[in-house]
Amino acid sequence: MPAQSATGLMDVYQMAVTHDAQLAQARAQFEADRRVVEINRAPLLPQLSADADVTRQDSDLKGRDNTRRQAGLSLTQTLYRKDQFARYDQADFQRQQAQFALQEAEQSVIERVTDAYFKVLLSLEEVRLAKARESSDKTQWERAQASADVGLASKTDVLQAKSSFDLSRSQRISAENDLDVAKEELMKLTGQPVSELKEIRLDTRLNMKPVDVVTWEAKAESNNLTVLQSQQAASAASKAIEVQQSGHWVSVDLRGQYQHQSYADYEEAYASSYQDSNALSVGVYASLPLYAGGGTSAKVAQARASYQAANQSLRNAKESARLNARVQARNLERGLELVRANRAAVVSNDAFLEAAEEGYKVGLRNMLEVLTARTNMFQARRNLAESLHNVVLSRLRLEAAAGSLTADTLQRFERLLSAPRQETVPTVTLDGDAS
Repeated sequence: MPAQSATGLMDVYQMAVTHDAQLAQARAQFEADRRVVEINRAPLLPQLSADADVTRQDSDLKGRDNTRRQAGLSLTQTLYRKDQFARYDQADFQRQQAQFALQEAEQSVIERVTDAYFKVLLSLEEVRLAKARESSDKTQWERAQASADVGLASKTDVLQAKSSFDLSRSQRISAENDLDVAKEELMKLTGQPVSELKEIRLDTRLNMKPVDVVTWEAKAESNNLTVLQSQQAASAASKAIEVQQSGHWVSVDLRGQYQHQSYADYEEAYASSYQDSNALSVGVYASLPLYAGGGTSAKVAQARASYQAANQSLRNAKESARLNARVQARNLERGLELVRANRAAVVSNDAFLEAAEEGYKVGLRNMLEVLTARTNMFQARRNLAESLHNVVLSRLRLEAAAGSLTADTLQRFERLLSAPRQETVPTVTLDGDAS
C-alpha cells in the first residue's frame, strides 16, 4: 500500500473530533452552562410588563350598562439587591468553570485517541510476532519430526517442538482477537473503520531533553484543567455565601406604572360617571427582612460549609495534579532507559538464539533451549515496541497533567510515525523538530 494511504495519528484525531460522543456531549453542556451568565444578568436589567382587559357590565339599573377598557405598563429596575449582584458574579465563575471543563474534554479526546491508536499498534505488533513465532515453531517441529524419522532426533525433541507450536498458535489466535477488539475501540472514537495505521518502527530513535520534574510539577499545579475548574468552583462557592447573606440586607427597587382606563357603550346622561383616565406613578421601594425563623442564618452556615468543601476539593486537585506530573515525568525518564535496555535485549536475544540453534546442530544444546531462546527473542521485540509506545504516551500524559496538551502537541508526535514497512527511519526530538 502506498505510504500516503496509511492513516496517521492526526487523521484519527480529526475523525474523533467530529464523531466522539463524549466531546459532543461536553460541547452541548458548555452551551447550556454558559447561559447562566445571561440568566443571572437578566434580573439586574429593567423588567417591563404590560397588561390589558376589557370588561362588559350589564346592570339592572337603567342606563348603567357599559364597557370598560383598561391597559397598563409596569417597569421595575433593581437599584440594590445583594443576592442578585452576588449571583451574577457567581455565574461568571461558573461560566469560566464550564469553559475549562470543555477544554478538559477536548484534551481527553487527544488522550483517548492516542491510547486507542497505540493499543492498535501494539496489538498489531503482537500479531506479527505471534505469526512469526508460529511459523518458526512449525518449521522447528517439522524438522524435528523429519530428524526423528531418520533417528537423528529424539521423541522428546518432537514433543517439545510440537507443544511449542501448539502454544504459539493459541497465542496467535489470542493476539488476533486482541487486535480486533483494539480496532473496535478505536472505531468507537472515529465512527468509521481504519484499515491501516502509520506505525513507530522498532528502530526509531528518540532524542529528548532531560525532564525537570520540579518545573512540570509547578506547571501542573497552576495550569492543570481540573485544578482550574476547582478554583472557579471555589470562587463560585464564596459568592454563594454572599447570596445567602443577602437575606439580612435591604432590597431597593425603582418602580413605575402607567395605567389608562376608558369606558364605552354607556348612556350619554351618565357620561360624568364614565370619564376616561390616565395614571402615572413612580416610586422607590425598599424592604428589609426582620425575621425568617432562623432560616437565613442556617443557609449562610450551609454555604460556608460548602465553600470549605470546595477549598478542600481544590487542594486535592492540586495535590493530584502534582502527583500525576511527577509520576508521568518519572515514567518518561524510566521509559527512555527501558527503550535502551529493550533494544539491547533484542540484540542479545538474537545472538543467543543464533548460538542456541548452532549448538543444537552440533549436540551442545537441546530442543528446549532453542525454543526458549526463540520465545525470548520474540518477547524482547514485543517489549521494545511496548516501551516505545509508552514513552510517547507518558510524554502526552505529562502534557495533559500540565494542561498543555493540544492538537499542536499531537502534530509534533505525528512525526514519529511512518508508513508500515517504510525504509527510512525517523529520528525525532520530542521537545522540538524531527530530524
